[in-house]
Amino acid sequence: MERRSIPIPVTDAPALGPASVDHAFSLMGTHMRLIIGSPTTATAVDPQDARAAALELLEDYNRRLSRFREDSDLCRLNADPRETIPASDLLRSAVSTALQAAEFTGGLVDPTLLGRLEDAGYTQSWDRARRLELREALEGPRPAPQAAAADPGAAWRSVSVDDAAGTITRPAGLRLDTGGTGKGHAADLVAALLEGYDSWAIDCGGDLRLGGTAGAVREIEVEHPFTGETIETIRARDGAVATSGLRSRIWRAPDGSVRHHLLDPSTGESAFTGLVAVTALAPTAVEAEALAKAALLSGPERARAVLQRHGGIAIREDGSVDRIGRLEPAPRIRLRIPTTRGT
Repeated sequence: MERRSIPIPVTDAPALGPASVDHAFSLMGTHMRLIIGSPTTATAVDPQDARAAALELLEDYNRRLSRFREDSDLCRLNADPRETIPASDLLRSAVSTALQAAEFTGGLVDPTLLGRLEDAGYTQSWDRARRLELREALEGPRPAPQAAAADPGAAWRSVSVDDAAGTITRPAGLRLDTGGTGKGHAADLVAALLEGYDSWAIDCGGDLRLGGTAGAVREIEVEHPFTGETIETIRARDGAVATSGLRSRIWRAPDGSVRHHLLDPSTGESAFTGLVAVTALAPTAVEAEALAKAALLSGPERARAVLQRHGGIAIREDGSVDRIGRLEPAPRIRLRIPTTRGT
């Protein structure tokens, strides 16, 4: 995880009492954190009950959509030989979200690359003991940096979701992986449970969604993937921030090559684009996650266009930092005002 998100009120924000819930836990192979303030509507349940509901949602999401559990809805879909398969509401929502992200990113965030991800060695739930240090990984032999591109075949376009019929249709044998948008989707689902509180935040392993009726400004620290030092503090009242990077899941294959989980759809290989981490801002966690991944896969030059609308940060292999959009430093303008001499 390239960023530890610790939302705290800043001095010019409305006063907030201590959070009723501040719960850190591990799920989906990553660290998570849930913060819930005080209820502000008659329909909002006690914060501890909201915490229990949010955890139940996340645990159910992980159980039913994990590609590492043979009994999950996703694995049963992938094992089914039929083209059109009855699917649960949650699975249809997750697949629809993944397809929307593919459309939104021009195919860079592609949910049909599961086989290539397994070929790269990512066949089981992530074991942190496998992780290479990022500097070590970049010092070894690897392809020259090159921007990723969409798969010309665009297999994801052959997948459709029919909510009225309760089905998913895809070519027989085509397997899907909703992991590319899973944490953001889960964060957005939790956010829907928390609208009646003065402040709240859910951090799903680097995909952060925050809000609250008090409109408090929060500070979100962005860390450098090489040093761990804070390089930017983002101030936000609501919306989402997501980070995508190589550091969290990068390993050495048996042949000695370096692999990671962010694939170039056009080649099916781990993408080395010249960027090692990207943080993106957006209204929702799914959109922020998709933007962060698309920007990283696009490489340093194209990332600016991807992030310009909502803002973001791109960190290059040499450690330099590009601040984009609303995070760009304000230009300094010097004006010389001539004095007027009295007569």
